[in-house]
Amino acid sequence: MAGRIVIFGATGYTGALTARALVGQGVRPVLAGRNANALAALAAELGGLETAYADADYPWTVRSLVERDDVLVTTVGPFRRYGHAALAAAVDAGAHYLDTAGESLFVREVFDEYGVKASSVLLPAFGYHHVPGNLAGALALDRVGEDAARIDVGYFLGGGSLVRGLSGGTFESAPGLLATRMYTYRDGVVDEPRSQVRDFAMAGRTRTGVSIGGSEHFTLPASHPGLREVNVYLGWFGAASRIAARLPRGRAAAAAIGFCGRGLARMARRRAGKGTLTSRIVAAAYDAQGGLLTEIHLSGGDPYDFTAGIVAWGARQVADGMTETGALGPVAAFGLSELEAACAMAGISRVTG
Repeated sequence: MAGRIVIFGATGYTGALTARALVGQGVRPVLAGRNANALAALAAELGGLETAYADADYPWTVRSLVERDDVLVTTVGPFRRYGHAALAAAVDAGAHYLDTAGESLFVREVFDEYGVKASSVLLPAFGYHHVPGNLAGALALDRVGEDAARIDVGYFLGGGSLVRGLSGGTFESAPGLLATRMYTYRDGVVDEPRSQVRDFAMAGRTRTGVSIGGSEHFTLPASHPGLREVNVYLGWFGAASRIAARLPRGRAAAAAIGFCGRGLARMARRRAGKGTLTSRIVAAAYDAQGGLLTEIHLSGGDPYDFTAGIVAWGARQVADGMTETGALGPVAAFGLSELEAACAMAGISRVTG
Protein backbone atom coordinates (compact mmCIF):
# COMPACT_ATOMS: atom_id res chain seq x y z
CA MET A 1 0.00 0.00 0.00
CA ALA A 2 1.55 3.28 -1.16
CA GLY A 3 0.32 5.58 1.61
CA ARG A 4 -1.32 5.60 5.00
CA ILE A 5 -5.09 5.94 5.38
CA VAL A 6 -6.10 8.57 7.94
CA ILE A 7 -9.69 8.91 9.16
CA PHE A 8 -10.50 12.42 10.34
CA GLY A 9 -13.59 12.32 12.53
CA ALA A 10 -12.93 8.72 13.50
CA THR A 11 -14.92 8.84 16.73
CA GLY A 12 -18.09 10.12 15.09
CA TYR A 13 -20.82 7.69 14.08
CA THR A 14 -19.83 7.35 10.42
CA GLY A 15 -16.12 7.69 11.16
CA ALA A 16 -16.15 4.82 13.65
CA LEU A 17 -18.11 2.62 11.24
CA THR A 18 -15.54 3.37 8.56
CA ALA A 19 -12.65 2.56 10.89
CA ARG A 20 -14.21 -0.79 11.73
CA ALA A 21 -14.84 -1.50 8.04
CA LEU A 22 -11.21 -0.79 7.17
CA VAL A 23 -9.93 -3.01 9.95
CA GLY A 24 -12.32 -5.69 8.74
CA GLN A 25 -10.73 -5.36 5.28
CA GLY A 26 -7.23 -5.84 6.70
CA VAL A 27 -6.14 -2.18 6.96
CA ARG A 28 -4.82 -0.37 10.03
CA PRO A 29 -5.85 3.26 9.57
CA VAL A 30 -4.70 6.22 11.64
CA LEU A 31 -7.58 7.51 13.76
CA ALA A 32 -7.76 11.30 14.00
CA GLY A 33 -10.02 13.68 15.90
CA ARG A 34 -10.14 16.09 18.80
CA ASN A 35 -11.33 13.79 21.62
CA ALA A 36 -8.23 12.00 22.88
CA ASN A 37 -10.11 9.69 25.24
CA ALA A 38 -12.59 8.57 22.60
CA LEU A 39 -9.77 8.04 20.10
CA ALA A 40 -7.82 5.94 22.58
CA ALA A 41 -10.86 3.79 23.34
CA LEU A 42 -11.63 3.16 19.66
CA ALA A 43 -7.97 2.48 18.88
CA ALA A 44 -7.81 -0.10 21.67
CA GLU A 45 -11.05 -1.75 20.50
CA LEU A 46 -9.61 -2.11 17.00
CA GLY A 47 -6.32 -3.65 18.02
CA GLY A 48 -4.09 -0.77 19.03
CA LEU A 49 -4.28 1.65 16.10
CA GLU A 50 -2.27 4.86 15.81
CA THR A 51 -4.11 8.05 16.79
CA ALA A 52 -3.57 11.74 16.06
CA TYR A 53 -5.07 14.99 17.32
CA ALA A 54 -6.81 17.22 14.77
CA ASP A 55 -9.50 19.88 15.04
CA ALA A 56 -11.14 21.60 12.06
CA ASP A 57 -11.19 24.86 14.01
CA TYR A 58 -7.37 24.74 13.92
CA PRO A 59 -6.55 23.90 10.29
CA TRP A 60 -2.81 23.39 10.88
CA THR A 61 -3.63 20.38 13.06
CA VAL A 62 -5.48 18.82 10.13
CA ARG A 63 -2.65 19.65 7.72
CA SER A 64 -0.22 17.78 9.99
CA LEU A 65 -2.16 14.54 9.50
CA VAL A 66 -1.04 13.74 5.95
CA GLU A 67 1.80 13.92 3.47
CA ARG A 68 2.02 13.13 -0.23
CA ASP A 69 0.37 9.85 -1.28
CA ASP A 70 -1.43 9.40 2.03
CA VAL A 71 -5.22 9.07 1.92
CA LEU A 72 -7.30 11.44 4.03
CA VAL A 73 -10.85 10.25 4.70
CA THR A 74 -13.02 12.87 6.39
CA THR A 75 -16.45 12.39 7.90
CA VAL A 76 -16.46 15.71 9.79
CA GLY A 77 -19.57 17.70 8.97
CA PRO A 78 -21.51 19.79 8.36
CA PHE A 79 -18.97 20.16 5.58
CA ARG A 80 -19.77 23.76 4.67
CA ARG A 81 -18.68 24.65 8.19
CA TYR A 82 -15.95 22.13 8.98
CA GLY A 83 -14.95 20.52 5.69
CA HIS A 84 -12.52 23.02 4.20
CA ALA A 85 -9.69 22.29 6.63
CA ALA A 86 -9.39 18.67 5.48
CA LEU A 87 -9.91 19.48 1.81
CA ALA A 88 -7.25 22.21 1.82
CA ALA A 89 -4.86 20.02 3.81
CA ALA A 90 -5.09 17.18 1.28
CA VAL A 91 -4.59 19.46 -1.73
CA ASP A 92 -1.65 21.23 -0.09
CA ALA A 93 0.03 17.96 0.90
CA GLY A 94 -0.63 16.12 -2.35
CA ALA A 95 -2.60 13.55 -0.39
CA HIS A 96 -5.60 11.71 -1.81
CA TYR A 97 -8.97 12.68 -0.38
CA LEU A 98 -12.38 11.12 0.20
CA ASP A 99 -15.31 12.72 2.01
CA THR A 100 -18.86 11.71 2.88
CA ALA A 101 -20.39 15.12 2.15
CA GLY A 102 -23.96 15.40 0.95
CA GLU A 103 -24.06 19.20 1.00
CA SER A 104 -24.46 20.48 -2.53
CA LEU A 105 -22.47 23.71 -2.33
CA PHE A 106 -19.51 21.99 -0.70
CA VAL A 107 -19.53 19.26 -3.36
CA ARG A 108 -19.59 21.95 -6.03
CA GLU A 109 -16.59 23.69 -4.47
CA VAL A 110 -14.57 20.49 -4.67
CA PHE A 111 -15.23 20.17 -8.41
CA ASP A 112 -15.12 23.84 -9.38
CA GLU A 113 -12.32 25.17 -7.19
CA TYR A 114 -10.15 22.46 -5.66
CA GLY A 115 -10.20 19.83 -8.38
CA VAL A 116 -8.40 22.00 -10.92
CA LYS A 117 -5.38 22.55 -8.65
CA ALA A 118 -5.07 19.12 -7.03
CA SER A 119 -2.12 16.89 -7.86
CA SER A 120 -3.89 13.99 -6.13
CA VAL A 121 -7.28 12.29 -6.36
CA LEU A 122 -10.28 14.02 -4.79
CA LEU A 123 -13.41 11.90 -4.33
CA PRO A 124 -16.16 14.07 -2.84
CA ALA A 125 -19.59 12.78 -1.78
CA PHE A 126 -18.20 9.25 -1.60
CA GLY A 127 -20.95 7.66 0.47
CA TYR A 128 -24.65 6.93 0.27
CA HIS A 129 -24.83 10.42 -1.21
CA HIS A 130 -23.78 10.22 -4.06
CA VAL A 131 -22.09 6.94 -5.05
CA PRO A 132 -25.25 4.87 -5.71
CA GLY A 133 -26.75 7.60 -7.90
CA ASN A 134 -23.57 7.74 -9.93
CA LEU A 135 -23.70 3.99 -10.32
CA ALA A 136 -27.38 3.85 -11.26
CA GLY A 137 -27.02 6.73 -13.71
CA ALA A 138 -23.96 5.22 -15.35
CA LEU A 139 -25.65 1.82 -15.64
CA ALA A 140 -28.65 3.44 -17.33
CA LEU A 141 -26.43 5.36 -19.73
CA ASP A 142 -24.39 2.28 -20.47
CA ARG A 143 -27.60 0.48 -21.41
CA VAL A 144 -29.01 3.12 -23.80
CA GLY A 145 -25.82 4.78 -25.06
CA GLU A 146 -25.98 8.00 -27.05
CA ASP A 147 -29.79 8.02 -27.19
CA ALA A 148 -29.93 9.46 -23.66
CA ALA A 149 -30.30 13.22 -23.31
CA ARG A 150 -31.48 13.40 -19.68
CA ILE A 151 -30.96 11.48 -16.43
CA ASP A 152 -33.09 11.81 -13.29
CA VAL A 153 -31.73 10.22 -10.09
CA GLY A 154 -33.75 9.72 -6.91
CA TYR A 155 -32.64 8.73 -3.40
CA PHE A 156 -35.15 7.21 -0.99
CA LEU A 157 -35.13 5.57 2.42
CA GLY A 158 -37.47 2.96 3.84
CA GLY A 159 -37.84 0.54 6.71
CA GLY A 160 -38.17 1.49 10.35
CA SER A 161 -38.29 5.10 11.49
CA LEU A 162 -36.49 7.76 9.50
CA VAL A 163 -35.92 9.83 12.64
CA ARG A 164 -34.58 6.94 14.73
CA GLY A 165 -32.45 5.72 11.85
CA LEU A 166 -30.58 8.95 11.14
CA SER A 167 -27.39 9.72 13.03
CA GLY A 168 -27.17 12.91 15.06
CA GLY A 169 -24.78 14.44 12.54
CA THR A 170 -27.08 13.72 9.63
CA PHE A 171 -30.06 15.17 11.46
CA GLU A 172 -28.07 18.32 12.14
CA SER A 173 -27.25 18.58 8.43
CA ALA A 174 -30.67 17.66 7.04
CA PRO A 175 -32.21 21.16 7.19
CA GLY A 176 -29.14 22.37 5.30
CA LEU A 177 -30.13 20.17 2.37
CA LEU A 178 -33.14 22.45 1.99
CA ALA A 179 -31.41 25.64 3.09
CA THR A 180 -28.68 25.64 0.46
CA ARG A 181 -29.27 26.42 -3.17
CA MET A 182 -29.79 23.38 -5.33
CA TYR A 183 -28.36 23.10 -8.82
CA THR A 184 -28.94 21.07 -11.90
CA TYR A 185 -27.11 20.41 -15.16
CA ARG A 186 -28.57 21.72 -18.40
CA ASP A 187 -26.99 22.17 -21.81
CA GLY A 188 -23.41 22.09 -20.57
CA VAL A 189 -23.91 24.36 -17.56
CA VAL A 190 -24.43 23.67 -13.85
CA ASP A 191 -26.97 26.29 -12.78
CA GLU A 192 -29.41 27.07 -9.98
CA PRO A 193 -33.04 27.08 -11.13
CA ARG A 194 -36.12 27.06 -8.93
CA SER A 195 -36.58 23.95 -6.82
CA GLN A 196 -38.44 21.07 -8.41
CA VAL A 197 -40.28 18.00 -7.22
CA ARG A 198 -41.07 14.85 -9.12
CA ASP A 199 -42.65 11.50 -8.44
CA PHE A 200 -40.97 8.14 -8.98
CA ALA A 201 -42.76 4.81 -9.21
CA MET A 202 -40.89 2.42 -6.94
CA ALA A 203 -41.82 -1.03 -5.68
CA GLY A 204 -45.50 -0.53 -6.37
CA ARG A 205 -45.87 2.92 -4.82
CA THR A 206 -45.26 6.55 -5.72
CA ARG A 207 -42.40 8.33 -3.97
CA THR A 208 -41.81 12.09 -4.09
CA GLY A 209 -38.41 13.77 -4.16
CA VAL A 210 -37.23 17.38 -4.00
CA SER A 211 -34.34 18.52 -6.17
CA ILE A 212 -30.87 18.80 -4.66
CA GLY A 213 -27.35 19.33 -5.92
CA GLY A 214 -25.01 16.36 -6.11
CA SER A 215 -21.86 15.04 -7.70
CA GLU A 216 -23.87 13.43 -10.53
CA HIS A 217 -24.26 16.85 -12.17
CA PHE A 218 -20.50 16.98 -12.69
CA THR A 219 -19.57 13.35 -13.15
CA LEU A 220 -22.20 11.91 -15.49
CA PRO A 221 -21.85 14.58 -18.23
CA ALA A 222 -18.07 14.27 -18.04
CA SER A 223 -18.37 10.58 -18.96
CA HIS A 224 -21.30 11.00 -21.37
CA PRO A 225 -20.94 14.28 -23.34
CA GLY A 226 -24.27 13.75 -25.10
CA LEU A 227 -26.20 14.37 -21.89
CA ARG A 228 -28.13 17.63 -21.91
CA GLU A 229 -29.77 17.45 -18.48
CA VAL A 230 -29.06 15.83 -15.08
CA ASN A 231 -31.42 16.12 -12.11
CA VAL A 232 -31.04 14.63 -8.61
CA TYR A 233 -33.87 14.28 -6.08
CA LEU A 234 -33.97 13.49 -2.39
CA GLY A 235 -37.02 11.62 -1.11
CA TRP A 236 -36.52 11.94 2.65
CA PHE A 237 -39.31 14.43 3.35
CA GLY A 238 -42.37 12.75 1.86
CA ALA A 239 -45.33 15.10 1.42
CA ALA A 240 -43.27 17.97 2.85
CA SER A 241 -41.16 17.89 -0.34
CA ARG A 242 -43.82 19.79 -2.28
CA ILE A 243 -44.08 22.46 0.41
CA ALA A 244 -40.30 22.87 0.61
CA ALA A 245 -39.92 23.20 -3.15
CA ARG A 246 -42.27 26.20 -3.24
CA LEU A 247 -40.27 28.15 -0.65
CA PRO A 248 -37.00 30.05 -0.98
CA ARG A 249 -34.26 27.85 0.34
CA GLY A 250 -33.73 29.78 3.57
CA ARG A 251 -37.44 29.60 4.38
CA ALA A 252 -37.46 25.95 3.38
CA ALA A 253 -34.88 25.23 6.06
CA ALA A 254 -36.99 26.99 8.66
CA ALA A 255 -40.03 25.04 7.52
CA ALA A 256 -38.13 21.76 7.78
CA ILE A 257 -36.96 22.58 11.28
CA GLY A 258 -40.47 23.58 12.30
CA PHE A 259 -41.92 20.45 10.75
CA CYS A 260 -39.55 18.22 12.68
CA GLY A 261 -39.84 20.14 15.93
CA ARG A 262 -37.28 20.62 18.64
CA GLY A 263 -38.53 17.65 20.63
CA LEU A 264 -38.16 15.44 17.57
CA ALA A 265 -34.61 16.68 17.12
CA ARG A 266 -33.72 15.78 20.70
CA MET A 267 -35.22 12.32 20.23
CA ALA A 268 -33.20 11.80 17.05
CA ARG A 269 -29.97 12.64 18.83
CA ARG A 270 -30.74 10.30 21.73
CA ARG A 271 -31.59 7.46 19.35
CA ALA A 272 -28.97 8.21 16.73
CA GLY A 273 -28.16 5.17 14.65
CA LYS A 274 -30.59 2.85 16.47
CA GLY A 275 -33.27 2.67 13.78
CA THR A 276 -33.40 0.33 10.82
CA LEU A 277 -33.23 1.95 7.41
CA THR A 278 -33.16 0.55 3.91
CA SER A 279 -31.96 2.22 0.73
CA ARG A 280 -33.59 2.59 -2.67
CA ILE A 281 -32.07 4.49 -5.58
CA VAL A 282 -33.46 4.97 -9.08
CA ALA A 283 -32.02 6.45 -12.27
CA ALA A 284 -34.30 7.14 -15.24
CA ALA A 285 -32.87 7.92 -18.70
CA TYR A 286 -34.85 9.91 -21.28
CA ASP A 287 -34.35 10.77 -24.93
CA ALA A 288 -34.31 14.30 -26.35
CA GLN A 289 -38.11 14.29 -26.74
CA GLY A 290 -38.68 13.31 -23.10
CA GLY A 291 -39.44 9.65 -23.79
CA LEU A 292 -38.38 7.18 -21.11
CA LEU A 293 -35.61 4.91 -22.37
CA THR A 294 -34.81 2.84 -19.29
CA GLU A 295 -34.76 2.78 -15.52
CA ILE A 296 -32.19 1.28 -13.18
CA HIS A 297 -33.19 0.50 -9.59
CA LEU A 298 -30.76 -0.21 -6.78
CA SER A 299 -31.71 -1.50 -3.35
CA GLY A 300 -29.93 -2.31 -0.14
CA GLY A 301 -29.67 -1.95 3.59
CA ASP A 302 -28.64 0.75 6.02
CA PRO A 303 -27.07 3.77 4.27
CA TYR A 304 -24.53 4.27 7.07
CA ASP A 305 -23.26 0.72 6.74
CA PHE A 306 -23.07 1.22 2.99
CA THR A 307 -21.14 4.47 3.41
CA ALA A 308 -18.60 2.85 5.73
CA GLY A 309 -18.10 -0.10 3.41
CA ILE A 310 -17.75 1.89 0.20
CA VAL A 311 -15.44 4.49 1.79
CA ALA A 312 -13.21 1.73 3.16
CA TRP A 313 -13.08 0.06 -0.25
CA GLY A 314 -12.41 3.34 -2.08
CA ALA A 315 -9.68 4.39 0.33
CA ARG A 316 -7.91 1.07 -0.15
CA GLN A 317 -8.06 1.37 -3.94
CA VAL A 318 -6.70 4.90 -3.87
CA ALA A 319 -3.96 4.01 -1.40
CA ASP A 320 -2.75 1.29 -3.74
CA GLY A 321 -2.01 3.94 -6.37
CA MET A 322 -3.91 6.13 -8.84
CA THR A 323 -2.80 7.64 -12.13
CA GLU A 324 -5.66 10.13 -12.40
CA THR A 325 -5.67 13.44 -10.53
CA GLY A 326 -8.26 16.06 -9.67
CA ALA A 327 -11.88 15.79 -8.61
CA LEU A 328 -13.36 12.57 -9.95
CA GLY A 329 -16.60 10.67 -9.82
CA PRO A 330 -16.61 7.05 -8.66
CA VAL A 331 -17.09 5.57 -12.13
CA ALA A 332 -14.26 7.59 -13.66
CA ALA A 333 -12.01 6.67 -10.74
CA PHE A 334 -12.63 2.93 -10.63
CA GLY A 335 -14.63 1.77 -13.64
CA LEU A 336 -18.30 0.80 -13.91
CA SER A 337 -18.07 -2.95 -13.32
CA GLU A 338 -15.62 -2.53 -10.44
CA LEU A 339 -17.85 0.06 -8.80
CA GLU A 340 -20.95 -2.09 -9.18
CA ALA A 341 -19.17 -5.01 -7.51
CA ALA A 342 -17.92 -2.76 -4.70
CA CYS A 343 -21.39 -1.31 -4.07
CA ALA A 344 -22.82 -4.83 -3.88
CA MET A 345 -20.11 -5.74 -1.38
CA ALA A 346 -21.03 -2.65 0.66
CA GLY A 347 -24.73 -3.55 0.60
CA ILE A 348 -26.45 -1.85 -2.38
CA SER A 349 -27.02 -3.75 -5.61
CA ARG A 350 -29.10 -3.71 -8.78
CA VAL A 351 -32.73 -4.82 -8.59
CA THR A 352 -33.44 -7.30 -11.35
CA GLY A 353 -36.72 -8.42 -12.83
